[in-house]
Amino acid sequence: MSSGIDLNCDLGEQEGSEGELLDQRLLPLVTCVNVACGGHAGSLQRLQWIAGRCRQQQVIFGAHPSYPDRAGFGRHELLLDRQVLRESLSVQLRLAAEAASRAGIVVGRVKPHGALYHVACERREEAELLLEVVRQELPGAAVCGRAGSLLPALASAYGLRGLDEAFGDRGVDADGRLLPRGTAGAVLSEPAVVAERVLRLVTEQRGRSRCGVDLSVRADTVCIHSDTAEAVQMLVQVRERLEAGGVRIRAC
Repeated sequence: MSSGIDLNCDLGEQEGSEGELLDQRLLPLVTCVNVACGGHAGSLQRLQWIAGRCRQQQVIFGAHPSYPDRAGFGRHELLLDRQVLRESLSVQLRLAAEAASRAGIVVGRVKPHGALYHVACERREEAELLLEVVRQELPGAAVCGRAGSLLPALASAYGLRGLDEAFGDRGVDADGRLLPRGTAGAVLSEPAVVAERVLRLVTEQRGRSRCGVDLSVRADTVCIHSDTAEAVQMLVQVRERLEAGGVRIRAC
């Protein structure tokens, strides 16, 4: 029996009342949310709205910074001067910290978004830059990155806690890296399939690549993306399957 698993979801990315309704439905189903803080989406108002609900429902409030790229939703790497990227990340984390403070909570986690996530998990220079900014702006926050990658492994050298993340709703290659969106098998859409996949990740610490390679995956937290079709139903079924399998869902 597993000792437990953290479930996380990225929120604050869809604008308007429809996006707020989606966030409101997803938030009670997870133990941590990563909230867009102005780089690819989001605003102080939306951050505060989510932070208040995190306080009410005892969910960890996390920051979800990205390359400053609202037009491209942060999904493409930007070749920015190091200082420009540092300043953008600092501004985003301060915005999340301000929203948390107004709600009477703290930012408990930082998880980069999109292209920044992939780059920071793979390249030391970007990983160290992000960790430097987190240490400066949010020294009490944990830093989340792909399980087995550079970002969570380097966190302790900066006095930060690293969290290894797996993805319930995304396909991976034989090296455990996420398949690019638009690739066959990159996004999984069947809640029952995702629920079984997450149960295996948690109880057996095993995953499977698109080509059928069995992978060892040691994860602290599992993500379901808010923009995946049927995300709400996925999380409902994930929780039901984990609990039926004797897994405690808890924040890490």
